[in-house]
Amino acid sequence: MTKKIYFNGTVVTVDKNESIAQAILVEEGKIKAVGSNEEVLALADETTEKIDLDGKTILPGFIDPHGHVVAVAQTLMIVTLGDVTSKEELLSRLKEAFESDPPTDGNWLIGFGYDNTKFEGGEHPTKFDLDQISTEVPITVSHASGHLSAVNSKALELYGYVGDDYIVPEGGVVRTVSPDSKEPNGVLEENAILDSEKKKVIKAPGFEEVLKAVVKAQKIYASLGITTTQDASVEEANHYNHILGACAQNNMLMIDIVGLATQPSTMNLMKNEGTPKREYFNHYKLAGAKTWLDGSPQGFTAWLSKPYHVVPEGQPADYCGYGTQTDEVVTNYFVDCINLNVQVHTHVNGDEACAQFLRCYKKALEITGSKADLRPVMVHCQALREDQLDDVKEIGAIPTFFNDHVRFWGDLHHDQVFGPERAQNISPIGWALEKGIKFTLHQDPPVKMPNQIIAMHTAVNRTTESGRVLGAHQRISVMEAIKAVTINGAYQYFEEDVKGSIEVGKLADLVILDKNPLEVDTMEIENIKVLETIKEGKTIFVKEAELQNA
Repeated sequence: MTKKIYFNGTVVTVDKNESIAQAILVEEGKIKAVGSNEEVLALADETTEKIDLDGKTILPGFIDPHGHVVAVAQTLMIVTLGDVTSKEELLSRLKEAFESDPPTDGNWLIGFGYDNTKFEGGEHPTKFDLDQISTEVPITVSHASGHLSAVNSKALELYGYVGDDYIVPEGGVVRTVSPDSKEPNGVLEENAILDSEKKKVIKAPGFEEVLKAVVKAQKIYASLGITTTQDASVEEANHYNHILGACAQNNMLMIDIVGLATQPSTMNLMKNEGTPKREYFNHYKLAGAKTWLDGSPQGFTAWLSKPYHVVPEGQPADYCGYGTQTDEVVTNYFVDCINLNVQVHTHVNGDEACAQFLRCYKKALEITGSKADLRPVMVHCQALREDQLDDVKEIGAIPTFFNDHVRFWGDLHHDQVFGPERAQNISPIGWALEKGIKFTLHQDPPVKMPNQIIAMHTAVNRTTESGRVLGAHQRISVMEAIKAVTINGAYQYFEEDVKGSIEVGKLADLVILDKNPLEVDTMEIENIKVLETIKEGKTIFVKEAELQNA
């Protein structure tokens, strides 16, 4: 592979000294030298390609610490609803898609990403709304959180939610037309749709279609500077593992993808893998486990210790959301993961879910007597409390914060979910930093796309869509925000020795930006553009021909 020297730039190394360099030498997919222009250019020979950065900035490639890349790929094949602002607009878009390409052969009409909090009145679509489109073709539209779906009558029939004696999986809710009725209204929560058996109900897209969509999804990730991502939805009930495995076998992966085997498929999948060596095969590895203990705050299903500020209609005044599993089940799952030497990622939004995680993981450590460095990951952590952080540190857990809740739903959290006081401390990254806890930042794609520039912006500014500052004391510095999307992500994946910073011997995973986030006004960070993304020395995205070859 040709040697390349990137020079005349600002190289934010993210090394332990937080040093800034001017140039990098890349060869055979790795970083061979970092230093001043003079030092690095002196290493060139007649075959070296020299790229003049003309003052642009290089950072380590961004690392996505939590997400669902296959689900992102699937959203490219379905009706996207993330930008609709009314129920009427949602139904119109679904109807247009249905009429232009009606599903056949048992396929479903699938929509994704609606956010009812953007609708007047905040009402979810129901079966009565969706039945206007079709009562013969099953229809499902997933909420932006991924923890609720609205379905039509045909879909309810296929799920088995008909009559008066249907059974709802534990940890799931089937909303009804009235409190004293068993008739579903079409809105399904948590395990009513997320249970592994219920996931089998929806007819999946064809295998080849999904493979092609994964390639498209990776191109989107690369355009956002992402060089390592995750699929937190690998299970036996679907083809996620087969899809990513097939992509790897056929050299279709351009970025690294870390798979997490979901409960209850974890043990079978991980046993089949043997003790995970955390090594990639053509950019894919199955390297961890995934479970979830509650829902989402914007869906009013996160499990809180104190009631929601504005209790949802039909719920008692002390409604706090709910958990999805008992302590016994959670503890036994953690014991199994620890005994298999498997890192576990656990979805915890509410503070009560965080408490259950900490309680059960500590119990599992006592039962197993394990001293292994497994770095359990707490996912989302919206309502993680300050008094819980000592326990987080004690067990070596890594919170990965969906900190962009501040941006996208901060006003909702302030006004309805948590109230003005509690909302100041959602995604408490400032507290975590004070405690010396390593943490990462994510957007839970496809809930939101994995835009780590936006993640940095929100971490530094803590501004909502209305411009309100939510928790000024939870702000962090730009450099700490950079660490959260680079070296801390590498640490979470046990890859800090090979990724996450620009140091000799590490992989040449790099992103070139048009501006330096350390130098621009903090309110301008979100406007920084990715010009080029480099994975192991190979350019996988370039925005435009702005870089000059010397």
